[in-house]
Amino acid sequence: MNWAQRVRTFGGEGRPIHLAVANGFPPGCYRPLMEALTDLGRRVSVLPRPLWPDDHQPPRRGVTWYTLAEDLLQAFEALGWREVIGIGHSMGGVITMVAAVRRPDRFRALVLMDPVLMDPKVLALFRILRALGLGPRLHPLARRARRRRRSWPSREAAAAHLRARPLFAAWHPQAFEGYLAEGLRPAGDGSVVLAYPPEWEVHIFVNVPHDAWRFVPHIPLPVLVLRGSASDTFTARDEARFRRLQPRADFRTLPGSHLFPMEHPEETAQAIRGWLAGLGG
Repeated sequence: MNWAQRVRTFGGEGRPIHLAVANGFPPGCYRPLMEALTDLGRRVSVLPRPLWPDDHQPPRRGVTWYTLAEDLLQAFEALGWREVIGIGHSMGGVITMVAAVRRPDRFRALVLMDPVLMDPKVLALFRILRALGLGPRLHPLARRARRRRRSWPSREAAAAHLRARPLFAAWHPQAFEGYLAEGLRPAGDGSVVLAYPPEWEVHIFVNVPHDAWRFVPHIPLPVLVLRGSASDTFTARDEARFRRLQPRADFRTLPGSHLFPMEHPEETAQAIRGWLAGLGG
């Protein structure tokens, strides 16, 4: 397996600054954030399975978020990465945390941005829906992903349609351009399709782990948890639970929704920079 083909590089040299992305979003969405971290090291992102350029297999039973965490560790091993600053958003925050607990020797510190660590009762409900085979139809995010439009007659048509959606309304312009650049791929007749297949997006939403909270007390590294002030995913109550389970963690609340890294990349980078400076790098 050629892991080098499965890595996006944002530039820089030295220690790896690794970004693990949210479900449904390519690394290009985070370019303004990663470019604001220019001088901190070599900024990279291992592509999640839905975006692997050399493997277009559909999602299969048994591929879970823990599988994606293991993918990160295999990539780090193959590429010789150690002392990694692991930055993860949403799903990426959870798999970064799991990877770091399993192999702390590969990491230096963690930054978890609105990780999908929700009320255990909600996660238990999602688990029941999955067991009954109802996840794709009744999980709210999976249901939305199933209905997602996936093709347009041109890149310009796609840009016009997506720009009008509320999801992207508050995005930094360069983050939106990054989505257009990496989130769409040509279909061969001038049309474009989503690069991140909705089938994968549904599969990942349905398989959100119900037991990821068990990793939080075992985080052995410095960790910064960033939360969007208007987030509906990692709420103030979830932050309080995290504080109880991991009292050594640091926390910051930033303006914006669950997608604050795309909405406010400069403020997000400033928070990360300040915290890393306090660690001595």
